[in-house]
Amino acid sequence: MKLHVFDSCPFCVRVKAVIGLKGIECEISPMVLGEMPTSLDGKLERFSVPVLEETHPETGEIALMVESLDIIRKLDQLHVSPLNQPMFDSYELSEALELRLEQLKPVTAQLLYPRMPKLNLPELATAQALDSFVESRKGVLGQSIEQALEKTELYLPQLEQQLELMEQEIDVEGLISGRRNLTIDDIAAFAELRNFTMIAELTLSENMLAYIALIAARSNIAVYPPITR
Repeated sequence: MKLHVFDSCPFCVRVKAVIGLKGIECEISPMVLGEMPTSLDGKLERFSVPVLEETHPETGEIALMVESLDIIRKLDQLHVSPLNQPMFDSYELSEALELRLEQLKPVTAQLLYPRMPKLNLPELATAQALDSFVESRKGVLGQSIEQALEKTELYLPQLEQQLELMEQEIDVEGLISGRRNLTIDDIAAFAELRNFTMIAELTLSENMLAYIALIAARSNIAVYPPITR
C-alpha cells in the first residue's frame, strides 16, 4: 500500500496517525502541488488527498481510496484477530467536533497559510508549486499572505477561544490521564492541532500541549517548528 499525501493536509495526517498508531506497513508518498503521480494520472474523478493506492499482489491491479475516514476504517480493520482488534468503535466524528472544525476554518486559514511557505513543505518543494500556492491563497484570504501574517495578533484571540472550547468538548484531560481510550475525534482533533504548532504566537494550555505531544509520540508524527510573524 502507498498513501499519497500533502504534509500539511489534516485529512492526510488523520490517516498517517492511524498508520503510525497501528504500525501498519504503508509507504507514505509526499506529493508536490500541481504534479500528479503517474500511478494516479487519469484515475481520479476529482483530485483530493489523501489517496490510498493498493496494488493487488497477484493481478497487479490498482485500487484507490480517497476519503480519509473510509481509509481509516479499512486500515483499522485489517488483519483483525483476537489479538489485533480495531482501535475505534466508530469512524464518524461527533457533531460537536464537526461544528468546531467548521468554525475554525476561517481563522486558521489566515494564520496557517502565511506560515506554510516558510516550512519547506514537500508539497511546496518546487518554485512553481510555491508560486502557485502563494498566488492562489490571495483569493482564499482576501489579502496576500504577507498581509495576513502581519495581522497575526488580530486572529489569535479567535483561534484561542475556539481551542478552549474544543479542549472541553473532546475531553483532552481524559485522554492524557488515561481515563478514556483514543477515539476518532482525537485523531481528527490532533490532525488540526498539529498544524497549529507552526504558530509561534499561539498560547495553548498545558493539557492541550500534553495531548498533542502524546498523540504525536504514539503515532510517530512530528509537529512543526514555530514560525513567528
